[in-house]
Amino acid sequence: MPQIYSRPYPGPRTTSAIAPKAAGELALEAAPGRRWPLWIARFLFWVLMVAVPLLLVMGMNDVEGREIIFMSALAAAVLATIFFMWAHETINKAKKEPRTRLMRAAMTVAASCVSIWMFLRGSQADSAHMHGKRRPITCELSGVLDDEAGLAIHDDHVASLPRFTARMTGASQAPISLIFLGSGLELLETFQEAGWHAADRITVKNALRAFGRGVMNRPYHCAPVFPSFLDGRLNDIAFQQTTPGGTSRKRHHARWWLTHYSCEGKQVWVATCSYDAGVGVGRLFPMPIHHIDPDIDTERDYIARSLTASGRVRLTQEIKVTDPMTGRNSAGDCFYTRGKAFVLA
Repeated sequence: MPQIYSRPYPGPRTTSAIAPKAAGELALEAAPGRRWPLWIARFLFWVLMVAVPLLLVMGMNDVEGREIIFMSALAAAVLATIFFMWAHETINKAKKEPRTRLMRAAMTVAASCVSIWMFLRGSQADSAHMHGKRRPITCELSGVLDDEAGLAIHDDHVASLPRFTARMTGASQAPISLIFLGSGLELLETFQEAGWHAADRITVKNALRAFGRGVMNRPYHCAPVFPSFLDGRLNDIAFQQTTPGGTSRKRHHARWWLTHYSCEGKQVWVATCSYDAGVGVGRLFPMPIHHIDPDIDTERDYIARSLTASGRVRLTQEIKVTDPMTGRNSAGDCFYTRGKAFVLA
C-alpha cells in the first residue's frame, strides 16, 4: 500500500559545499540591483537630518514660528498614538498575527494610505480641470433679467439651493454667502483677473511645502485649503488671496461648489467665505491650523468688491439664506452672520 508523506519525500540527502555565510554573499552578488532602495532611503534620511534642523532654526527666530513647531510636534505625537492604537485594534480584529513586524507595519501603513486617498480623492479641482467642470442639471431655476442690474435668481426659487455646509459628522456649519452664475472657466478667469489664486490639491508635497512656508512666515499663494462638505460633497475648488504683508498665516479664501442647478442656461455655483486671521492650536484637535475671523459677512463684502472691481461680473442680487445666526466651523472657531448672500453674474 503506498504511503503518503506530508513532508518532503525522505530520499537521499545531499550536502551543499557552500556555507550559509557564503550562500548569503553569493545571493547579494547575484542581485546587486536590489540594494538601491536601501541607498536611496539612507540618502533621504540624511537629507532630512540636515534640512529639518535648518528649518527649525529659521522658525525659532519668530514667535509664531515657534508656536507652529510646538503644535506640529504635539500633533505628530497625538497622530502617532492614534495610529498605533488603530493598528493594534485592526490586527486584533483580524485575528491573524503577521509573521514579522515589517509585514505588520506594511499592512497598517497601506490601509492608512488607502483610507486617506479615498477620502481626499477628487476633493479639489485644480485650475486645469476648471475649464470643462460640469454636473448634470437636475433643476432649472427661474431667472429675472434686468438690463441695468443683470441676471438674478427668482426669490421663490432661492430656497431650492443648498444653503449650509456640514462637518464630517453631518452637523451644520456656515451658510453660503456667495452665488455665481456662469461656467467654471468664467469663475476661474474672474478670480484670476481680480488677483486671486486657485488652491493646490491636497498632497503630501503641498502639505509639507505649506508647513515650511508657515514656519518661515513666507507666502504660499496657492496653498492647499482644508476641504469642507456641502450636500455630502467636498468643495470643487477654492480660491485665496494673501495679505499685503506677504505671509501665509493670514489670507482671504472662498470654497466653491458646483451645484446641479442652472439659471437661464448658466451654471449655479455657491461658496462660503472666511478670513484666516492667524495660526493657532485647533480647538477640536491639537494641531496647527488657521483660525478665522468670526465676522464672515465682512469677508463676503471684501470678495464681492474684489470681483466686481475687475469688471467681469456684477453684483445683481442680495438674497436671504437664513436668519441671523452664530455657529462654529469644523475647526471649532466661532462665526456670526446676518444670513445674506450676494449673487454675482
